[in-house]
Amino acid sequence: MYFTNITLINVGPIEKIKHDFSFHENGNPKPLILVGANGSGKSVFLSHLLNPLMAAQQIAYDDAEVEKGKVYKLRSPQYIRNGETFSYAKVDFASNFSCYEWQLPCSREDYMQKFDEPKIDNSFATIPLHEASIIFPNFLNNPVEISNQFKSNCVLYFPANRFEQPAWLNEYNLNATAEFIDLQKIDRISNRRIIQQSPLITSKNWLLDIAFDTQVYGDSAKMWEAITQLLRLIFKSHENFRFGIGNRKKRFVSVMKNDAEFISNIFQLSTGQTSILNIVLSILRDFDLSGATFEKLEDVRGVVIIDEVDVHLHVDLQYNLLPKVINMFPKVQFILTTHSPLFLLGMKTQFGETGFDILSVPTGRKLGIEEFEEFKSAFDFYTESNTYRQEIELEVMKTQKPIIFVEGEYDVKYLTKAASVIGKEAILHQIDLLDGNGYGNLDKIWKIFDTKLATVLPKIIGLIYDCDTCKSPGDRGMVKKRTIPAIPSSPILKGIENLIPANRIEELVKSQPQFFDYTPEVKKMVGGKPEIQPAKYEINNKKDLCNWICENGTAEDFAHFESVFDLIEEIITPGSAI
Repeated sequence: MYFTNITLINVGPIEKIKHDFSFHENGNPKPLILVGANGSGKSVFLSHLLNPLMAAQQIAYDDAEVEKGKVYKLRSPQYIRNGETFSYAKVDFASNFSCYEWQLPCSREDYMQKFDEPKIDNSFATIPLHEASIIFPNFLNNPVEISNQFKSNCVLYFPANRFEQPAWLNEYNLNATAEFIDLQKIDRISNRRIIQQSPLITSKNWLLDIAFDTQVYGDSAKMWEAITQLLRLIFKSHENFRFGIGNRKKRFVSVMKNDAEFISNIFQLSTGQTSILNIVLSILRDFDLSGATFEKLEDVRGVVIIDEVDVHLHVDLQYNLLPKVINMFPKVQFILTTHSPLFLLGMKTQFGETGFDILSVPTGRKLGIEEFEEFKSAFDFYTESNTYRQEIELEVMKTQKPIIFVEGEYDVKYLTKAASVIGKEAILHQIDLLDGNGYGNLDKIWKIFDTKLATVLPKIIGLIYDCDTCKSPGDRGMVKKRTIPAIPSSPILKGIENLIPANRIEELVKSQPQFFDYTPEVKKMVGGKPEIQPAKYEINNKKDLCNWICENGTAEDFAHFESVFDLIEEIITPGSAI
């Protein structure tokens, strides 16, 4: 059931990707990790893998998730890459199975009158003349072999929107006791699902069956031991962790530690622990239901696709635990998407430099050893200030909007007021404007996100420096830095206050002198020649000056702030670069 090749041409944002899936010398598949910004085509890539799996399920079983003859992934001309006239996809499996897909903007008959026939392979001619698309799996007439594949492999897809309701959200989870499941023992009925949305309840009931079989018959003892082994891994302990089953009046599934109740209900696990537990139990459950022989974790084989594998996971789980879990299933072909450089670092630690592949989307370029080293350098710096790192990561992940960091809280206040008086509020609504705690911390953010690290960010991050820092503009993937242009005529040379007009500063020096320190004009001899150093104003009470300007300032006072909003628009506009 392993994938061996995928070709995507003009599919969504992808111009062309032709990727051969990698395998170790012993035949075991290497994990593939897709990276790229939101909208780069990672989920589109996965959808073209999932569609033939769903088609194969229809052939093997009568209880498939998608009605026979229908497809899981929508085909539409809107998914043809902008400026192109067709899209093409082909996926190859082991056992010489394949599935290709064409999409045209019009019927093939009309297409041939308007455009040249795409020179890819001879499958274009299989599109019906009066149709604009086709999907053709070549295994339609081979139900026996497809069924055998499902009977020896786990086949799972975890979408990005998977979730489990936490115990505190409602009482149902806490009251949902385990039940023995009555599987339909009918030919061509699988009792399995490829798509895993909220699988913990299903896994909980399966655990009850495994526990019963182990106690009564002993024929599931090896599966129970494997589950226990993975549970110890999740809790990072060699102590006696296991699942416990409540009595018939309170049939909860709990976590036991040294035969004492540690967690009374698995729905009370942290979101991150639940996420990993779902992956582990779903793999074991699906492989168990396939009917394949199980002796140890290394026997489990199949395909597991996970969109945004790092979702809900704390950085320690991304870096340390998740790669170890993946490594415990060496015969499973994992295909994952991520925005987490920490997960990639953990994978390198667990699998080595050549033990897995990273594919950058939409270009289809494999990232190599040098990219790993840059990740490592960034991570070393990243961990120098763990608290600061976590704060930045939290800000980056908690919103979908671009983030603009400015040097200080007064910059935020000035810009918020400026937006309201010069008509720039619409720009602020598109972003999150945050205090970067000084230009030194903006430098830290810039250093954290080196070029390769910035490619896996889910959104744009902008750094806007005050004029006196004289920073050169720069772009690093999704991270962009800019410097506010200076107003040479301003008597205030430092800070965002340089944008306040000179006439307003002169008025305030007379009416509010407590805001400023004043150095009068100085005449002196330098190298035997007279030199005049002009008068200089410095702000000694930034807070009070900011409050006064924001309370009393006019549109004229904030006119120069328009240059900052121009920088913000430049930063957040797709495709913009210096």
